[in-house]
Amino acid sequence: MAGPIADLQRVREVQSVVVAAGHQLTPDWTRDTALVDYGKYPVGAGAIAAQDLEAVLSADAVLVVASEHEGRGVFAELGAALARACRGDLAHLVVVGEMRHESVFHFHPAVVRVDSVHDWLAGLQSEDEPHGPG
Repeated sequence: MAGPIADLQRVREVQSVVVAAGHQLTPDWTRDTALVDYGKYPVGAGAIAAQDLEAVLSADAVLVVASEHEGRGVFAELGAALARACRGDLAHLVVVGEMRHESVFHFHPAVVRVDSVHDWLAGLQSEDEPHGPG
């Protein structure tokens, strides 16, 4: 789950819906957001960056929560997820919500854009439903 720290509550809301639907989160970065002055604490910031990147690299799906707030780290996570998706290593790369700070990469064919996390989850359910004989 990627999203700007400035929109922490919305990210947590999306996470809650995903967890309630039976999915697990890779490390939940929203639990510890105390370190925001990265340049002042480069070792701690480096550890956070490594953990967040590992979460993107190990996830079965990456959801990017679009926001009115800018989130520079979100673009790095989107890029890492997109690289995995292009290699066929990530089946679900989803941007949730209205994009206000979009990049050309939000429109890559591997990216699915949905209005809400409920829309994505409904799409997953329809993929899992049997489609008759054949």
